[in-house]
Amino acid sequence: MNLNIFPQYPFIGLFIYIVIILIATLLAVKISSFLINRVTKKFEIELTFNYLLKDLVKYSIYIIAFLMILEVVGVDINALIVSVGVVGITLGFAARDVISSFVSGIFILADKTVKVGEVIEVDNIKGKVTKMGFRTTTIVTPDNLIVTIPNTVLAKNPYINYTFFDKYRIDLEVIIPFNIDINNFERVLVQRISNLNWVLIDSSAKVDVVEMNENGVKVKISAWGENYSRIDCYRLDLANEVRKLIGEMD
Repeated sequence: MNLNIFPQYPFIGLFIYIVIILIATLLAVKISSFLINRVTKKFEIELTFNYLLKDLVKYSIYIIAFLMILEVVGVDINALIVSVGVVGITLGFAARDVISSFVSGIFILADKTVKVGEVIEVDNIKGKVTKMGFRTTTIVTPDNLIVTIPNTVLAKNPYINYTFFDKYRIDLEVIIPFNIDINNFERVLVQRISNLNWVLIDSSAKVDVVEMNENGVKVKISAWGENYSRIDCYRLDLANEVRKLIGEMD
């Protein structure tokens, strides 16, 4: 490749070509990201695949740009490939974590057990998945902290997906005084809970006895809703109904 745009300053021509490649690379990444967003939105493809596809295209563009720059500066690509093959084992050990995270990302995508927008917990860290790449998964915790989790962690450790299904059970444990009839309490409370506008009609509320202690009978009240982001509000509704009913029956 002839880089002698300025024969008296050969490095200027080299610098210009490299700058052009870098600018073209950035533009290619932005354009590909824009097109992927348009296509996935048009065909209603889930965000998880969107992020993974953008990662794949981005790194492919970076690799091509890197090889082009090597060619511009006069590096023999074929000889480089042979050299990499000779030291491939060493490089493999050095990059094993990156490769492992990459492969884990592919398996997570295939399993479809974690998606962007879902709430998960792994290694005692709970948060909403905001981005999934081939190497890492990003979540935002309830206190608005961003946590980046290597995909190998998700692949090797058990994790909880709180929002995988469309309905969620809301539990509340309370202590009922001994002077209140448990059967009557359960009958009235279940009826009142069932009338709450968020309680699913096809999932009956129930009251289960957990234990008895010196303070009274501990029971667990359960109801089902379908909006995970409002679970705390739902639990507050249950507590309010229990408080009112105990006050009436006490």
